Amino acid sequence: MKILNNQKLYQCSYCGRRFLSKKGAILHEEEYCKNNDSPCVIAIKKKQELCQHKRIETIYRYMPGEAVQEPDYDICIDCGKHIA
Repeated sequence: MKILNNQKLYQCSYCGRRFLSKKGAILHEEEYCKNNDSPCVIAIKKKQELCQHKRIETIYRYMPGEAVQEPDYDICIDCGKHIA
């Protein structure tokens, strides 16, 4: 987290987004920043690599122009990874 001079602004060190509070900047960096170098994304990728993908659920979507659903993709319930 960077503190910008002559201002009461805090900036995310990964994506550069600005915040008015220090708490908001820290929360964004630790949990919500979607930059590939942020700790949040690194933890998600590590969890997906270690997951066995035993619990898989099929996600359905509506067919265009009809009221019938078709399978769209599979997703692991434990880690959230899309499985093709």
